[in-house]
Amino acid sequence: MSAVRANHRSARRPRRLWRAGLAAAAALLPAAAPLAFADAVDTSRPHTIVVGAPRGFAPSERLDARRTGRSAARLPFPAREAWRRQLRGGIDAAPLADADGNLLLTLTVPEVVKLGADGRERWRVRIGDSAPLAPAVLTSDGTLALVTSSGLAVGLTPAGGVRFAVPLGLRGRDADVTPLALDDGGLVVAAGRSLVELTADGSVRARAELPERATGALLAGPDGTLVTTESGAVLTWRPPSAPRRLGSFGGLPRRGAALADARTLLAVVDGRRLVALDLPTGTTGVRAGSALGALDGPPAIGAGGVAVVLSAAGLLLGVDAAGDEALRVALDRAPAASPADAGLSGLLGPMDAKPSPPVVIDRAGRVGFARAGGRAGVVEADGNVSIAAERLCSTPVAVVPAGEERMAIACRDGTVVMLAR
Repeated sequence: MSAVRANHRSARRPRRLWRAGLAAAAALLPAAAPLAFADAVDTSRPHTIVVGAPRGFAPSERLDARRTGRSAARLPFPAREAWRRQLRGGIDAAPLADADGNLLLTLTVPEVVKLGADGRERWRVRIGDSAPLAPAVLTSDGTLALVTSSGLAVGLTPAGGVRFAVPLGLRGRDADVTPLALDDGGLVVAAGRSLVELTADGSVRARAELPERATGALLAGPDGTLVTTESGAVLTWRPPSAPRRLGSFGGLPRRGAALADARTLLAVVDGRRLVALDLPTGTTGVRAGSALGALDGPPAIGAGGVAVVLSAAGLLLGVDAAGDEALRVALDRAPAASPADAGLSGLLGPMDAKPSPPVVIDRAGRVGFARAGGRAGVVEADGNVSIAAERLCSTPVAVVPAGEERMAIACRDGTVVMLAR
């Protein structure tokens, strides 16, 4: 009998030790909670992952993964001011617009603000001690993802909760390239010469090194993530393979590029030339030259692959694949001086010394714009211009669609203006 009891006690001892260890682990959880950076997955319960293209009127800078600047929603014409909001904190990056027309703005202070479609502040979240240098992006499940200047990848839920906060091991001050949301719910970010691919919950699943610094924005290409570099090189990356060079623009595409079709990448190079790169062959061609003066890129891609750009002289120009003009509209009022005395500035208006935000275009060919001097409005496909304001704000930084016949303009001083029909 004693042997039976001894065996019974020895059989229960591991069970008691297991229970004690479980209790000790549970006691440590509150202390460890502040250090938990990503959501844990309970393998005993179903885990839903949302995939597909992110939803929204502007889920990323330049509206989609190909950076086309093309809106599925109609832009307002005529355009009139619907509401105006002054935020506490400046704005350097393009806001996002979700599927409900809410605006999500990252500020120059380490805060993110959500404005409702009516302009009211829904929530404001602090994201640590450093602000992002690049625009944020919405992922497949509606998470707002960004990288701070301290190298922290942060994901916020639509309600403003922190879904993940993951140190990437990168120099955050180099993270000035717009990230790319993937159709599987993940994310690709770039910082300096490093590329990092994250899963939907913020975990790192792949890394790669580039031969030089990335610039502009990452975009979705036919064979993986497309990367533009400071020398003008274009590379494609699909893990686990290393980045592969496709060609070069031959100059700096400072604000990145746009994918016009499955094989054509377009960029404003050195601020002076609209250049097309054929991805399969690596050959380039100039579609619009330096005679137009400084150009504000990247271009917006309209129907038939027409690239639309704005010049510093206020000329809205559309160029087709053959290099022929499909659109030419002067947006600025000519000054009182004689055009003969003022040259190109007299014909088209005064030059804007600062770059203007890149334009956006809708499915009907309407183009939304904001000049560096604050003049803003919409141009119809036939060239008719609706001016919403002669000076909307001092320094516009982005123009984004935010619903059917609604267009938001964000300004560096924290002003946000909604234009509507």
